[in-house]
Amino acid sequence: MSRKIIVIDDEEAILDAYLSILSPTERNMNTAALETVLFGESRNQKEFTRDSYEVTTALQGEEGFEKVKIAREKGEPFTLAFIDVQMPTGWDGLMTAKMIRQADSDIEIVIATAYSDRSRSEMLEMVGRPEKLLYLKKPFDPEEIRQLALCLTKKWESELKARKHREQLERLLSSVRHLKTLSVSSVKDALPAVLEEVLQFADARRGFIAKMDGGRVSVEIQSDCISPSESDLLMEKLSDGLSGISQIGNILIVPLKDRFKTLFVLVPDFQMPVSGEKLDLLRILAETCSDVLESVSKQEQFLKNEKIATIGQVASGFIHEINSPLMDIIRVADMYNLEGEEMWKLFGACSGLLKVNGLPPGIREEMDDLNKRFDPEKMRKKMARYHSIMLNGASRIRKLMENIRNFSKWSDRFEPRHHDVSDALEDTLVLAHNILKYGITVHKEWERPLLAKCDINGLKQVFLNLILNAVQAMKGVGHLWITGKRADGTLLISIRDSGPGIPQETKNRIFDAFYTTKTDGTGLGLSIVKGVIDKHGGSIRAECELGEGTGFHIEIPDVMRDAVMSDA
Repeated sequence: MSRKIIVIDDEEAILDAYLSILSPTERNMNTAALETVLFGESRNQKEFTRDSYEVTTALQGEEGFEKVKIAREKGEPFTLAFIDVQMPTGWDGLMTAKMIRQADSDIEIVIATAYSDRSRSEMLEMVGRPEKLLYLKKPFDPEEIRQLALCLTKKWESELKARKHREQLERLLSSVRHLKTLSVSSVKDALPAVLEEVLQFADARRGFIAKMDGGRVSVEIQSDCISPSESDLLMEKLSDGLSGISQIGNILIVPLKDRFKTLFVLVPDFQMPVSGEKLDLLRILAETCSDVLESVSKQEQFLKNEKIATIGQVASGFIHEINSPLMDIIRVADMYNLEGEEMWKLFGACSGLLKVNGLPPGIREEMDDLNKRFDPEKMRKKMARYHSIMLNGASRIRKLMENIRNFSKWSDRFEPRHHDVSDALEDTLVLAHNILKYGITVHKEWERPLLAKCDINGLKQVFLNLILNAVQAMKGVGHLWITGKRADGTLLISIRDSGPGIPQETKNRIFDAFYTTKTDGTGLGLSIVKGVIDKHGGSIRAECELGEGTGFHIEIPDVMRDAVMSDA
């Protein structure tokens, strides 16, 4: 509670009296303590154990006004002013009260006088704010002064708390309004606004948003005035165990909902300690930030799905239009090959004629000249190679078209039924046997059964794509771990290899459609995988370190388990 009181009176004796009542000196306290030892508890001792205040005095109105003004400018305002009305030189009490009220509209004022030559209405009109103005007649009892000081300082403090709380509420509402009306289409674009609102509400200038993924912490966005070394130092303090708003020294950590596993860290310029009320409002702001990011994420996914759906529609028409000329190319290539074979027969027959005796010299010379100018065998090899190139190119186009067709038509083929996913894993390994048998050691660690309501063919495609990717990453030699279990109503499937891993900059894009790092890849394999898992209401994430392999972790809701429980 604020203890700052100013007393303005032109009589030093009266100022001393205020000081003895409101701010007992150490000498008086020691005297009272000695009296207690000699004579028992005294009246003075009872008085000195009461509330004590930081009292400032002034003999003139102008002097008192200057002290009030300076204290207000420093942000250390006085709570209460006792002002004598009759001051012969300079401002009188009412003029002093009027000027003080203009300098500090929140200060509590008590007008004290031995007699009244001004009406109360005149005082109120001149000084203003009647709820903060009291009139006290002399002589007054010390207990009356103490009671006024106690009540008015507590009143001032309560009003200050209420005003700060109202300002915080208004700031919170402004932040919520701004966040709710963000016009962005991606989480990445929303993060700067979220960070700015949290920093402003916490009265901090510096901070960053850090993302925690599998125990690793990475900076998503930060304010300009944070150095990399400082952010690294702060990230060392973070852990997966943070479940609510936490304070570590002068650092405030505000986690979002589990969906994002993102932390807002407000760094050293945060003012500690923070009040419980402000923490409660900060929690509301954090929840709003989480809701906004979740909403933006859903919108981003919706737009992505719409874009993919549009691509699918365009792709279907594209495939239809390209299929006919592609088949023409394949047929012409085969005809080219057949015609070439006929031509080689003709060349063979002509070569046989050269061996016939009696062939006219002119014809023999022309045919010898042709043989010298053209090497039939060399031409035959070239044409065979051209034919192979045409067929291989057409075959790749057909494969690409098929992948695009599967990608764009997946929703039409989703057929969830009750299946044992462990059988699907075993069946997939049988399909991939030929590519695994030479240099890949497979480690199978899954429970049986792994029952779920799922599209089993879709999951087989997922498992096969991930296994093929792993084999390609390991270049046919290495270890492949496949695990599966049930936990908390969810099926957990992991496929991990001992390959070279995936760079961090690539990891963020591996599930994007048409993104590939392979020279002959279509960029649809992992995108189709993610689409299948999304159809099941599940999730898939990649865990990788350069030189330490890559793991894909799949979570699928155990719908069948829930159905069995509801039937029971």
